[in-house]
Amino acid sequence: MGVPVRRDRKALIAFIEARAAMAHDFDGNDCVSFTMGAVAAQFGSHPEIGVRWHDERSAKRAIATLGGIEAATDARFARIAPHEAQFGDIAGVVDEETGFHLMLVEGQMLVAPGEAGLARLPRSRMVAAWRARGAVS
Repeated sequence: MGVPVRRDRKALIAFIEARAAMAHDFDGNDCVSFTMGAVAAQFGSHPEIGVRWHDERSAKRAIATLGGIEAATDARFARIAPHEAQFGDIAGVVDEETGFHLMLVEGQMLVAPGEAGLARLPRSRMVAAWRARGAVS
């Protein structure tokens, strides 16, 4: 087992700031793409997802192929208690409209693409969490 790679907080902040005005888009700026991009910004890579999508319909098929977003995240990251989540870790949130989806822990807030740019929710909305890390070789 190699030396753990430290988070690049500056790169993560730059990643978040660069997407501040980008609306949700299933062709590259959805909750999964955003959180994987944030992981790559911090660590230089992210675990392979294994499926691709370009619109809502293909995203739903991809999610079903993976057994759901929560199961796919469990398969790629270590689950932690929500109170242990740090800046840059991955949060799971349940929304009445969209169901279970991913957000990024940003201090006391959670952040992910929304209709008019990045949307934030209070950390108290987190129902699951995973420790972010880069791809494992």
